[in-house]
Amino acid sequence: SRIEGWLQKKTDKYTAPDMQNELLKTMALQVLRHVVQSIHSAPFFTIMVDETTDVSNKEQVVVCIRWVDTKLESHEEFIGLYQVDCTEASTLVATILDVLKRMNISISKLRGQCYDGASAMSGSLRGVAVQLQKEEPRAVYTHCYGHSLNLACNDAVKNCKIMRDALDTSYELIKLVKKSPRCDAMLHKLKEQMPEDSPGIRVLCPTRWTVRVQALQSILANYEVLQVLWEESLNVVKDTEMRSRIHGVSVCMISFNFFFGISL
Repeated sequence: SRIEGWLQKKTDKYTAPDMQNELLKTMALQVLRHVVQSIHSAPFFTIMVDETTDVSNKEQVVVCIRWVDTKLESHEEFIGLYQVDCTEASTLVATILDVLKRMNISISKLRGQCYDGASAMSGSLRGVAVQLQKEEPRAVYTHCYGHSLNLACNDAVKNCKIMRDALDTSYELIKLVKKSPRCDAMLHKLKEQMPEDSPGIRVLCPTRWTVRVQALQSILANYEVLQVLWEESLNVVKDTEMRSRIHGVSVCMISFNFFFGISL
């Protein structure tokens, strides 16, 4: 094939890491230009922003733009991830305005803002929404529906003791597996005896309900192998605190309330 022939070349293969990164960046910019052209064709748009801390402990801000075309079909475009020094409202506003300026999108076309309910985003005095409304008063703020649904689900779960205890046990269980290289390695060895399509243990995300469902499903799929893991871990772990945590999770897992709670 043409790719195999290209890789067999002695020179000018463009496979050096710096060259590959430059090519990827060029392609990403080309895609972004196409997205921006589409947004320019819309009379109005809404901006959606969220912030998070990545695995390297750096603050990241994700920016998306929602717009409607002439056929009244809505589009949500991912614009990019931007590293910031902090998540204060003034910093986030400066980042948003800089993104719009770089894409040559006028803030006068901004008609909506969609964020979570954090004080930095929705604060009534100096929140991001208030500061952007000073630039464009017609930019109406809406609390993210997905985030609102997650908060409602959290409150509902907290009022049900069985589900609340099941989630607390699941969170401790996943921490024992994911935060301990020894337990994780033992689990992988035990899973070699199971079918290949058996899922691994998923991280329990406290802020995203859909990810939480996948985590609970992974516990159910590995229910028996986890019981074996706790028995073997108690034979090799010497630390008293760790042994107590493992024993506590093991006892909770064999109860009907736990199994019923994560199955709901």
